[in-house]
Formats: sequence, structure tokens, C-alpha cells
Amino acid sequence: MHRTQEHVLVLDVGTTSTRAVLYGHESEVLATTAQELGLESSGGGRVEQDAEEIYERSVAVLREIAGQAQGKGRRISTLAIAAQRTSTVLWDKRTGKPVAPVYSWQDTRTAPLLDELRPTWGDRAALTTGMVLNCSTPLQLSWMLRDPELQRRAQAGELLAGTVDSWLVWRFTGGPAGGRHVTSASCAGSTGMLDLTTETWWSEFLDALQVPTAMLAQVLPEDGDYGTAHTALAGVDAPITGVVGDQQSALFGQGGLAPGAVKCTHGTGSFIDFNIGSERIDKLVGLDCRVGWRTATSTANVIEGGTFVSGSAVEWMIHKAELLTIASELDATYDAADPRSGVVVVPTLAGFAAPHWDEAARGAVFGMHRGTTRSDLVRATVDGIAHTVADLLETMSELAGVRPQALHVDGGLSKSDRLLQFQADILQVPVVRAANPGFVTALGAAHIAGLSSGLWADQAEAAANIHPERTFEPGAAQAEISVRRAAWHDAVGRSLGWRDADWAAA
Repeated sequence: MHRTQEHVLVLDVGTTSTRAVLYGHESEVLATTAQELGLESSGGGRVEQDAEEIYERSVAVLREIAGQAQGKGRRISTLAIAAQRTSTVLWDKRTGKPVAPVYSWQDTRTAPLLDELRPTWGDRAALTTGMVLNCSTPLQLSWMLRDPELQRRAQAGELLAGTVDSWLVWRFTGGPAGGRHVTSASCAGSTGMLDLTTETWWSEFLDALQVPTAMLAQVLPEDGDYGTAHTALAGVDAPITGVVGDQQSALFGQGGLAPGAVKCTHGTGSFIDFNIGSERIDKLVGLDCRVGWRTATSTANVIEGGTFVSGSAVEWMIHKAELLTIASELDATYDAADPRSGVVVVPTLAGFAAPHWDEAARGAVFGMHRGTTRSDLVRATVDGIAHTVADLLETMSELAGVRPQALHVDGGLSKSDRLLQFQADILQVPVVRAANPGFVTALGAAHIAGLSSGLWADQAEAAANIHPERTFEPGAAQAEISVRRAAWHDAVGRSLGWRDADWAAA
């Protein structure tokens, strides 16, 4: 069969939904469907998911799209997976059943353990893994294995552990009956457990945490041999030739294959990945140096950082502050504001991430006066989101020694023209919005798998299908931007280290 008649099926497993997307040779979306995933928060930092639900709903969406493809005579040549990266799954090797809830990447119950480990392991973790020591997979596994019975079973080789990608690949390819226990370098490198020098699990740290390395997956390149998914187990019968972490997949899907390429995904927060090529940068204070991807034709590392509040600031304006009724009002309300109101909003509703890393910071409004309107507050909040991204990107550029020629954006909040125009103005570089911004992550995984399986002859052929929807050119005068940036930095300085009074006791 000619390769133009073959198709890639992608499973894009996020935090709140799992989606299947069918791509053709022109990288066009031919079919898609999604199902929601539950997320439980029960206090004490706990944020959990159900591994069986993730599996079953992933199978359901794959089966639906595979059925549609078959009905139209479309051959699926390969399956790709883009996945949330550092949510932790622990399961029984013999039965295939989870033995604990999935600890979400948002889970912070291990904060007390983090405080214990940081003095001894913090600097070593940054040098060895490229990651800021945090509450992710290694600490989550250690926390799970505090249960004596689970620790006994782990040491006896009865349990397997991994991130969502490795859990699904194992199930899709046979589970207890010979399933492949493998993970991609981009997912492994995001856990804080991978020694980037050897690209093997950091056994010294894991031994200290009493986490057996034997329970962890084999690390493969993104276009490696992940086995074959079977219809009875995955809803589709196809080789799995591409597995990649979601943020790295979005950079690949934006065509960001060269050093200096950078993308920003505006979701609940904003995640920036900056391609630095095959070299590593050590001692990134407050930022991560992660594996971007390892494929037969391309190797990349990335500087990654994120802001905690972007889309969630819009949700706050709708559901809590009642400044908006629905998200689609955002740009029109922005336009109704006075651009010279002098209002500055620091939208740190969950503390500052990079480059400030101040959990005590709180959201603040400066410059309010009797003429301040609801629209002024909305505009200043949107501008504050852009400022936080600019702070992060400026820090990355200094560390990489490369000034980006453009910022490529995707994600739900990238639909806001006003946000992207102000972002271009303060960065003084073009901001490029992807066509189909909600599908960029899936497209990256499709290209990795399709290149491996021969659907596209080379990266140039695949990249020729990437078309931006719109480019926002810088338009504001430098003098105006200097004033706005100075006001922003002043406001940030006043927001850091906020004294959180014990109002419950007052």
C-alpha cells in the first residue's frame, strides 16, 4: 500500500481527558473523539486518578476511531502515544491490577519528604537529572512503598511501576501475558529519576528512597520498538512506534526541531520548552534541563519551565471574581478597558513558579483608583499572564545564550488574540499561533511515529505540513514596553514573600 494511504492513530492522554486522533499523510485530522478522566482531590495535597479508568477510557476512544477508520477503508499503520508525564502508577505484575491510586503530577502530599531530602539531594538531583527536586515520581513511589506489604512485594519483584505511558503500553501489548514494560526518554527524563549522563535510572537516589530499580521500565528512544497493540487489549491492532511526553510532543508538533526553537502551551498554567540541541546546561537555578526527544534523525534537550496560573486565572475571573461570564468574552472585555488605567495585576493565585520560586507569593492588584473598572481588571490579569511568560522566557534565553526568533504557542488560552499580541509586544518577537492549537501535542507524536514507520520520508516532509494559523508581530513602542515592564517588576517585588496570616485564628 502506498504510504499516502496509510494513517497514524494517536492517543493523547492528558490529565483531565484522553483523546484519540487519526492523521493522514497531509497531517490532517481525519477523526477524533475524547472522554473525560476523573481527578480526585481529598485534602492534604492528595490529587489522585484511577489507573483502570485511564486504561479503559483510552481503549474506548481508540476503538471508536479505529472502527471509523475501518469503515472508511483507512489503514492504520502505526499507533503513537503522547502522555502526561509524571503521574505515578503502581501495579501487580501477575494480575495487572493497580495496587494504589495514581498519584497525579499535581499531588504534593510528599512535601514533608521533599523537605527532608532537599538539603542532601537537592543540588545532586539538579546535576544528575537536570531537574529541580520536587514532589514527583521518585518521592511518590517512596511514599507508596512506606506500606510494609507493598515494600515487601516491591523487593520481591511482584510489582511494576511507571508513568502513564508505560502503564498503557504494558496493558496494550499483553499486560501479564508478555506486555512490554518500557517508557520513552522524554517521559523518563521528566521524572527526576533518570541520570542524564548515562540515561539510566539513578540507582543511588532510588536506593536511598527504597525504590527498587527492577520495578521500573526500560527506557527507549521516542521512536523505539514499543511492541504491538492488540485489538482485544487496546481497541486497535498496530505497532506502537512513537511514545513521547506531552510537552516535548507539542514542541515537536510545532516544528521546533532546531536549537533556539521555543513553544509555550497555554493550559491551566503555561509551559515553555526551549530547544537547546544535544548539549546539556547544568545548574539551571529554578528551571529543568530535560530530555526533549531521542529519535533516529533528531536529538534534543530542552530547558523547561512553567507558570502555575494562566487558564486557571480565566477560570478564577469567571467562577470566583465574576469579572467574566464565559471565556469567549475575554478579548471583548479586554478591549473595553482603558489601556492607560495604570492597573497591574500579579496573577499568582498559587504562588510563583520559575524564575522566582516563591510559594508564599500571592496574587495582588496595584494601581486601583475610583475610575478602575471590571474591564481594567480583566485586561491587567491577561497582561499579567503575558508578563510571567516573558520573565520565564528571558531567563531561559540568557541561560541558553540564544534569543528566540519567535514564540510558538498552542493550548486553550492561545485563542486569545489580545494575550498573544501583548506577548509579542513585550517580548519584541513574533508570536506564532498554531493551526488547530488543541491538536499540536497529538501532531508531534504522530510525526515521531509516522517518521519511524515510513509514513513520511523525512522530517522535512512531515514539517511541510505544519502551518501556523496566525502570526502576531510586535507593535508597541519600546518606551511604552519599558514603562509596563518596570511597573510589572515593581509589582512582583511587592508580591514576593507575602505574609500569610492565620485568618482562621483571627
